[in-house]
Amino acid sequence: MRILYQWIGDGSQRIRENYNASDSRSLHITGAAGAFCMLLGLGKIISGALSLSVFACMNGCYTLGMTAARYCALAGTVRSKERKNQYFYYRLAGAVMVAASLLYVAYSLWTIRHPKTVNYGKITAITIATITFTEIGVNVWGVIKYRKYHSPLLHALKIISLGTSLISLVLTQSAILAFADEAQDPSVNGFLGTVTGICAALLGVYMIRRINRIEAEDLHREDSYKENTYNMKGDDLYDSHTGGR
Repeated sequence: MRILYQWIGDGSQRIRENYNASDSRSLHITGAAGAFCMLLGLGKIISGALSLSVFACMNGCYTLGMTAARYCALAGTVRSKERKNQYFYYRLAGAVMVAASLLYVAYSLWTIRHPKTVNYGKITAITIATITFTEIGVNVWGVIKYRKYHSPLLHALKIISLGTSLISLVLTQSAILAFADEAQDPSVNGFLGTVTGICAALLGVYMIRRINRIEAEDLHREDSYKENTYNMKGDDLYDSHTGGR
């Protein structure tokens, strides 16, 4: 536990050293929001276990996976403010998002072919709906908070929040319909999960393609700068009166 506290303290210190007061406050809140989302994911899993709902448990596992992607991005932000040093973490966060989303799509497709109706109790349905609405609220806050930020990793946090919100809609719908005592077609959840999972996976692919493009542009810019610098040095060495001698 002491090691964990020390690790958190060191990360907090690095954020304060590398960022201004406003960005530092936002990143600290993001770290706390990530821990809160982890608790929400565990809450989904516990609620799913109590109601014997594999669907709810899978949604909880997805939330934990996206929390891992969020912390990948946050780790890069903590370790360095330099854009070039953040590329690896941005790409890693995108890969985690794609992997988690594709696994969710695979499960959703399986539920379409093997539909199974799950009846939530009212308390369980209210609990799940509360958890998912809270998670959506946290993620929407993340999207709004980072909408004007262009740093690669802060942009990643915005995309991750958007993807997580899409998946949360599926479980929210399921819980609300259960609470309303309306008959459900279990394959509908699978279909909606497939659609939102594909959208989330595409967001992850977009993240990876975006960072590859940015990295290529930076490398091209560096090469152009080096070439211009070399040419300028060559011009300085040339003497117009002596012909360069």
